[in-house]
Amino acid sequence: MNAEPSMSSSERNDKTQPESQGETLREAELGFQDREVDAVQPFFLENTGIRGRMLRLESAIDAVLKRHRYPEPAARLLGELMALTGLLSSLLKFEGTFTLQSKSDGPISAMVADMTSAGVVRGYLNVNREALSAMLEGLEDGQEPTLGQLVGEGYLAFTVDQPGHADRYQAIVALEGESLAECLQNYFRQSDQVESGVLIKVDQVADEKGEKHWRAGGIIVQLMPDEGGSNAVELEDGATSGMVRDGDERKEDWSRTMVLLSSCSREELLDSALPMNDLLYRLFHEELVRVYDRLPLYEGCRCSREKLETVIKTIPVGELDQHKVDGRILASCEFCSRTYSFDDDDIAKIQAAD
Repeated sequence: MNAEPSMSSSERNDKTQPESQGETLREAELGFQDREVDAVQPFFLENTGIRGRMLRLESAIDAVLKRHRYPEPAARLLGELMALTGLLSSLLKFEGTFTLQSKSDGPISAMVADMTSAGVVRGYLNVNREALSAMLEGLEDGQEPTLGQLVGEGYLAFTVDQPGHADRYQAIVALEGESLAECLQNYFRQSDQVESGVLIKVDQVADEKGEKHWRAGGIIVQLMPDEGGSNAVELEDGATSGMVRDGDERKEDWSRTMVLLSSCSREELLDSALPMNDLLYRLFHEELVRVYDRLPLYEGCRCSREKLETVIKTIPVGELDQHKVDGRILASCEFCSRTYSFDDDDIAKIQAAD
């Protein structure tokens, strides 16, 4: 997050249940409303016209990071990217895949995370372990590596791919700032002219048995642009907020929201025993928080043998041997690490198929 005035959680009026807001924080018992992890919770601050999303990842992120066994700083950064992917994709209306990826010249030279409109997430990164180790050894005791030290110079891009749509949406922002979240905040402010605040926390949390598991939590809030003198915001259900605030009021609203957001602690954001709606009420109860149906998230991969067979079929017969190792074509998925093997009989069947 950008530097903002801060407030500790003990300085907030930490009420955990709404008293006079009626149904504002009570949704019908439908879908995944009670799911406190691996989910995105959309919300809207009615008194200010600010929209937001809250996310928590547990098994979805733990499976990815443990599978690849990345060094801890690399795993933490990929966790941040996956959390941002979940938050940003949930802000969009699309049918397809949202991808957030980086390319750079540092020890971590590439990262990719994507999420489908059905909530399936995955991710991986490329890391030069020797270069990363050398960089970490050069740090003072207790010093955390910066984003620049981890990735070097490069860019962060996000794309939206929708089957059946010829146009592919893509945006690119430089990897500049103290965090990936700050990079995206700068993009929204400069390109979309949307003030955005992003808070991301990723860490390993011990369970009752003392075993550590990766957890991620995040919140994004956005002050939508004032168009034509009216700042009424379209709500999740298609209605509008009906709010009209002047410029000074909007600045005050945004400043106050950022102070409240910065008061959220790591423990609160990652504590699955603290319901998401309760945390949102703790933070923003004076703003009249309204919540909407949650989007469940799942870890999963879309690689398949059939997709690879399609690729193999495009390779000229005379070039197939160039791709073989010990008489087989081997292909590994960088997301899930699954390896597919095709021997000569498999290849012959693929080439013979219509």
